[in-house]
Amino acid sequence: MTWNNSSFTEHYKKIRVEGFQLDKLIDKCIKNRVQLKGVTFVSDLELTMMVSSQDFKKLKKLAKSTYKITVISDGGYGYALMGLWKRKVTIIGVVLFLAFFYYQSLFIVEIQIDGYEKIDEPQLRQTLAEAGLYEGCKKNIDVGKVKIKLYEDYDEISWVGIDFTGNLAKVTIAEGAKPVKTKVEDKKPCDIVADKAGYISKVIPIEGVRAVKDGAYVKKGDILITGTVPLRNVAYGTDSENETKTYVHAEGTVEAKIPERLNFYAERYKRIKTGTGKKIWGLSFNGHNLAKAVNPYEVSRVKTKNLINLVKPFRLKIDAVTVEQVTLSQTEVKNEELTKTVNAAIRQYAKENLPQKAQILNKSLNFSREKNIITIGVTLETLQQIGTEEEIIVDKQDGKDKKDRDQRGDRPQ
Repeated sequence: MTWNNSSFTEHYKKIRVEGFQLDKLIDKCIKNRVQLKGVTFVSDLELTMMVSSQDFKKLKKLAKSTYKITVISDGGYGYALMGLWKRKVTIIGVVLFLAFFYYQSLFIVEIQIDGYEKIDEPQLRQTLAEAGLYEGCKKNIDVGKVKIKLYEDYDEISWVGIDFTGNLAKVTIAEGAKPVKTKVEDKKPCDIVADKAGYISKVIPIEGVRAVKDGAYVKKGDILITGTVPLRNVAYGTDSENETKTYVHAEGTVEAKIPERLNFYAERYKRIKTGTGKKIWGLSFNGHNLAKAVNPYEVSRVKTKNLINLVKPFRLKIDAVTVEQVTLSQTEVKNEELTKTVNAAIRQYAKENLPQKAQILNKSLNFSREKNIITIGVTLETLQQIGTEEEIIVDKQDGKDKKDRDQRGDRPQ
């Protein structure tokens, strides 16, 4: 009974027909090629059906006065568009309203900073602005660049997190202990001592005497370059014990190979979701997911695409939601799949924990599988500069004064 489907979907009418011998009217419609759909007999004297707008007049002529015809509703995309066109001013206003809010959602309206204690907030905001994050900037900024700028400018910062919620940028920082950089006054004697353990790779003394060999293992506090310099007295007639010493402000560069051991964890099995092709669509308003609420699938995955996300002047978040039916399977994760992720984690660890000039010479990965967990043990061989200045406290009773006192037999009482 349907010959011109495009005209039907463009505009159709749902009607109620009342009268005797309704089947005769249906037969007339078929013979005269009147397009009908959804014919439903409510009773012997009543039926409902849908007829295309083009054939509605023809149907009324066939029914004459024998049947009572009542239009229940109109439908079809053409009818809907015609209704929208009649309300075009309202629609244009809504479109402009949505366009305005969408444009507003592209910018940062407010920056909230949490977690700082010792750092001045105006100073933090100035640093963020220099890195490109300020109120009124676009949200597509390089977050990594902002984090690096904070790490470079503040030794107190050990971790930075930046999250965007609508027009709000939330910056969370964690302050660690500020590294103590021991610097002895230039004129005072000092040693260069190890500030961490490692295997000596290279020592370049500028002032003072080298105290360790290449390849030696040193512990924290061991002297690397000493500021105590021996001198030999070559004057005629002096004692055989003519060794003496002087004290200098030691300077130089010391490089050491330092092992770093890390552990990362991953799930042994990964789940694979395969779509069946069945989907439903809907909207989410301020986190209330209507499509998910009527989800008919036992196993599904949900995809959202943000349409509007505002904080000011009021909270408004609208997402387009797709709920897709899926089937689940699982497979064991291979070591090769984890290597790329682990390497990225190693680079992040090095950026956040190792000195700026540190180099990674070698690395080894050891994968251990137990039950549902994979443990990845990482050993890094790093090349770092070590050494900090430690002042030499010179005992004035030591040296020649004390020696002369001993030769005269003078003893402290």
